[in-house]
Amino acid sequence: MHIQFFVPGLLWPGLQTEAPTRGLSTPALERLLGLAACDLAPGKGSEAALLDLFAQPPQTSFAALRRLGEPGLAPAAGASWLCADPVGLRFTRDHLLLIEGAALDIADDEASALVQGLNEEFGDIGRFEMAGPSRWYLGLEAPPPTRFSPLADVIGRPVAHFMPDGEAAAEWHRLINETQVWLHNHPVNQAREAIARPGINSLWPWGGGTGPRAAPAPSAVVVGDGPLLGGLCRNASVPCRDAAMETLVADGADVLVCFDAADAAARHLDLGRWQQALATFEQRWLAPAMDALRQGRLQCVTLHAPGDRISLGARLERPRLWPFWKRPRPLQEFIARQQ
Repeated sequence: MHIQFFVPGLLWPGLQTEAPTRGLSTPALERLLGLAACDLAPGKGSEAALLDLFAQPPQTSFAALRRLGEPGLAPAAGASWLCADPVGLRFTRDHLLLIEGAALDIADDEASALVQGLNEEFGDIGRFEMAGPSRWYLGLEAPPPTRFSPLADVIGRPVAHFMPDGEAAAEWHRLINETQVWLHNHPVNQAREAIARPGINSLWPWGGGTGPRAAPAPSAVVVGDGPLLGGLCRNASVPCRDAAMETLVADGADVLVCFDAADAAARHLDLGRWQQALATFEQRWLAPAMDALRQGRLQCVTLHAPGDRISLGARLERPRLWPFWKRPRPLQEFIARQQ
């Protein structure tokens, strides 16, 4: 049995933070890193790394896959999809920064009213759909030739560095500006402004590309949540569920565990939440897996940890457990490699 862990955000990205792992106890992780064959590769976004695991080419549409994993949306053949997620924009002294929709506390009725209005005002562009308060889609007749930056790459960063680029980029810049004006004047945002709530004042288009191809899943069972993972699993006809480590080991099938709690914390440079996420990963997942490997109930443990600057891969097969002279390697050693 082989268990793979996909843990984006494992490598703390804040280079100005001194010793982010200080006070964090992760003996199972340190033991894995000390014994495993470890590789460092160029950094990669978590969405792109997840596509790699599921053998999807880089040009595959994140939007189409994420929409496929939305339980509330019906399949729609023939459309080309973009994510058109609601976001907030905040001025700082030098830059305009992006705030993700999940941080804006958007109510269902607010999102519904805005999406309905977008379709009435901009219906000639395509069809807007809402899967959740902060997950919206735009269905187009054909894939746009423009390059878009994933939303996760832009959060908390200067928006000007990530605007649509390439062919037809000017049209998308104009559309973004027009929707910003429209959103600012909408009664939903006027009401939010009246009670000092942050505005839902822009859309972020991203995730375009070609439709997903038929490809085998990386394991017989996948554990995790989220619509992108759900869409990848649905496309690969593999179950995606929640289960405890002991249940997974007892079942004996190869497993991919996607643990993304550290990713959101790292993206927001929330050190306390990041440390808590790693403690949870250690206690709930990795320590039991290392015990099962030592007992012979597992044959291999693999760690995939994509990061902004570097990505870490570690593979530990059971025979590598025996070299007693190999010492644990602290996670901080790999974090420092980013500098």
